[in-house]
Parts: sequence; structure tokens; C-alpha cells
Amino acid sequence: MTEPEVKKRVTDRPFNPSRLPITSESRGLVLEVLDRLSSAERRCKRRQAMAQLIHERAVSALTCDLAHLHLTKPTEWMTVELSKSMLSPARRRAPFMTERFAELVKSLAVPEVNSVELRKGDQQSRGGLRTTIRPSAWLGGRIAELGLALSDFGYERALLGEPLELRGNKVQRFINNKVVFLADKLPLPKSEDVARIRKEMDEINAWIADTNLSWWGDEQEDKVDLGKRFLKRIFNNGSFQAGGRLYGGFWQSMEKAPRLDGVLIDDQPVVSLDFAQSALRMAYAEVGAELPKGDLYAVWGLELYRSETKQIINALLCSDSLLTRFPRHTRGTMPKSWKFERPYSLIARYHAPLVPLFGSASGLRFMHDESEILIRVLPRLKSMGIRALPIHDCVLIANNEREVEAARAVMEQAFEEITGVPGTVEVEGQVGRKLIGMTIPFPDQTAGISLDTHGNPVEGGIREMAIGTLMVSSWAPEDTHRY
Repeated sequence: MTEPEVKKRVTDRPFNPSRLPITSESRGLVLEVLDRLSSAERRCKRRQAMAQLIHERAVSALTCDLAHLHLTKPTEWMTVELSKSMLSPARRRAPFMTERFAELVKSLAVPEVNSVELRKGDQQSRGGLRTTIRPSAWLGGRIAELGLALSDFGYERALLGEPLELRGNKVQRFINNKVVFLADKLPLPKSEDVARIRKEMDEINAWIADTNLSWWGDEQEDKVDLGKRFLKRIFNNGSFQAGGRLYGGFWQSMEKAPRLDGVLIDDQPVVSLDFAQSALRMAYAEVGAELPKGDLYAVWGLELYRSETKQIINALLCSDSLLTRFPRHTRGTMPKSWKFERPYSLIARYHAPLVPLFGSASGLRFMHDESEILIRVLPRLKSMGIRALPIHDCVLIANNEREVEAARAVMEQAFEEITGVPGTVEVEGQVGRKLIGMTIPFPDQTAGISLDTHGNPVEGGIREMAIGTLMVSSWAPEDTHRY
């Protein structure tokens, strides 16, 4: 296997057992795969009712996740567990992932069924290679012929997993013949604090699941999965005082410009409310020193390299040891002749009070404070009727001027409560911006149905309307399967 192939297999995403078909077209695809399996099996005896239910649920989840992979990353693969240990009752990720699951996956790859391509793993190689699968040419063709889109698939909430994750310290390992730094997932202790944090996340996830989100554009072409909104709070270094940021929402991995241009909340464009230079403000609060005036990342001698300076400072705060060379991807446009000592000395002189924090992993504590601030902010916005989507140290809200000012005040208050120093919230995006064509009425959902632009009822909760040359794809919150 070539080096690029090995590297690629390190990053293949895992099978998601929570996928569900939620339209007649996606259910039809699942039935086709079941029929092909049935014809290939030629069973003399029917399965018992419970065994048949488990079989059908497993085929459904595999088919739906393969379709999702084809629609989002058509050339890539996903890992799937086949070992007895991973499919044991104590470790399986879904009730249908029994010991027979491995046999089912292999059956999907036989010529008579021809639903998946299967790439066997190799546990003898250094670090081991996981078995991976992807849709066959036949399955990919059927997905295209049926016109399936991401909106044809949903999630089963019970299988989305725990909204909390505790990770240990990162350690060096060899996986798929590559040196990588990974942290083990640690068991969650049974405590009142863990129960409280889990309850907070359950309430936040239920609120976001019920939010009317849309995409200003073509959901399928832009590969936007409006249903991907289950958030997980991830803590680091074996401590609930390190990290704690929220991950998992489709909006979080987007670039800033398309996020602000494309995401709609309650059919309105959004703006981003960001804490300005929050990590450095928290650092100065921790050492009890006065903040410098102006832009904290505009370091003397590095004014032309603000972005690089910001990345280096954050790396210095997050590292658990003093850095002696440029951290990965931080040199940017700085001259190649520069050694790391040059920007470091300028940063250390400008932010002299913070030097004791460099190499102390204090950045993870600041990330924790940022996450605690958001955990306070979101329920308060909910009580005010303001819908919000979190992104680490900022939130997206509809660009309503009244809501923007109210949310800003809530965020700045929560920042001062957690850190003890005033915070500054900046607004990115145009407040009050209207989209071209927004005079066309959107579907009325007050009666529990959706209407097209002519007032005619349409089936299901998925709505699409031509507006100019664009499409607005919307996910109606009443469609609970899309969570």
C-alpha cells in the first residue's frame, strides 16, 4: 500500500449507526438492498421475528450511511467494526450490531448483492488497518437515479450517543503505519457534576433540534446536512476543567463566509457574535495584569502578520511545554529566513506578563471557560426566545437588530461572571440584511402542514422553493426523524 493510501485510511470516518430513511425514496432504496440480500441468501427457513427486525434495521442503517457517504464524499471510505470484541454486548454501538453484523457487511459485498465495495483490514500491519467500505457502483447509481439528497435521511436520537466525552492526554502511537498523537476516550465517572453537565447538554440539543434551520442555496450541491446538529461536549487531559467545547453541528466546520451567507434561522440570514480576543483577555485576568491598549494580536514588529501571530500565541498557551520551533501551519507568510526565536521574542516582550503561561497548557483552561460561558449563554437566550447556534467562542443568531443587541448583552454579562473581567462581543455580518426574493411567502406550518409558493399542501416536512435562481432548502422542526 502506498504512503498516501495509508495516510488516507487513518482519516476514514466511522460508520454511523443512527442513520434512518425518512422519505419514500430512501425507504425504497433500503428495500431494494434487502431484496438483493434475500435473493442471494436463498434461505430455507425464515428468521424469527426479532432476528428479522435486527437484520432489517442493520441493513437500513448501513444503506443510509453509505448513501450519506456517497452524497457528501463520493470517493471516500468509512470504517466498520467486524471483530467479535467490538461487536460484543458490552461494546457494540447499536443493538443491531450483533455478532452477525460482520457476516451481513461481508454479504453486502458478494457479487450477487453488489451493494458495497469492501477493503479488508490487516491487524498484522504496524498499528493495524481497519476494514473499510463504500457504496458499489450499483448502489451509487441507484442513489442518483432515485434523486436522493441528504434531506432524505435522518437520525435515531437514541443512537447518537452520549453528549459528553472525556479524553485523556494525547500520546504518540503508530496507527496504519503512521505516527499520530491521540487521546484515549475515558469512562465517565458517575457523579452529580457529570449528571448536571449531561442534563445541560440534553436540554441544549433538544432546543437546537427543534430550531427551524435552512440553507440559502442548494443543500445537496453544497453538501450541507441540516440534520447534523447533535452536539457533544468534549473535555481533555482527563479533567472536566480542561476543554469542554461543543462539537458536531454542521455549521461549525464551515468557512466563515459561506456560513454567514448560507445559514438561515427561522428563514432569516444570520450574524456571528464573537468574543473579541477572549483567550488573551482570560490570560491577563489569570495573571492579574492590565490589558495592553488596542488589538492584542497587533504585536510590535509583527503588524504585517496578525493571523500568524494569533496562531502562535494560541499555540504557546495550549502547549504543555515551551516551543522552540514554529508550530505546524503557523509560519504563514512570515519570511522563510526567520527562525522561531524572532516572533517568539517579540511576542514575549509585548505580552511579558503572560510568559509564565507559555507552555503551561493554560489554553485548555481558557477553552473550558469559553465553553462554560456558552453553557450559560444558550439557556438565557432560549428563555428570551432567541435561537442560537454555538461555535466555541461565538454564536450565530438571526440578524434581527433587537435580538443582536440583547444577545450581545447576555454574552458580555456571562463573560464577566466567569472570568471576572469585562468582555467585548463583536458582530460579524450585516445586521438587518435581507435576502433577494424574501418577499415570496414561506410555508405556513401553524396547521402542521407545509405549503408551496402557490399555497398548495406538500407532503412531509421538507420544503424547497425556487427564489430567483437559488433554492432555499429547509428542515421543518416537526419532522422528528431528522434529528
